[in-house]
Amino acid sequence: MDAGVIIAVISGLVGLASAAYTARSASRTSVAKTEADERVALRQIEAGAYERARQVYEGTLGRMQSEIDRQAAQINTLQRQVSRLSRQVRDAGLVPATSSEDDT
Repeated sequence: MDAGVIIAVISGLVGLASAAYTARSASRTSVAKTEADERVALRQIEAGAYERARQVYEGTLGRMQSEIDRQAAQINTLQRQVSRLSRQVRDAGLVPATSSEDDT
């Protein structure tokens, strides 16, 4: 064989190997990019779910705090009424009947 043909064959094989390596590398890069994109999409979905759950949780806490405040105001009103009624009973010369909370 002629030296030029041998060099051409070797050059062709090197070119073919280089093309195969480049194609394989491109394929791996494509797979890695696809996996990275999937991870980003999953994180976005999780972030959205977390945000919705946080809003529901904070809304529930707000409603519960409003109910606690309403009941505390109602308790204060009832305590003032009991004090006023007890004072009226004493002022009328009567002794109010008292009982412990355990009796009920």
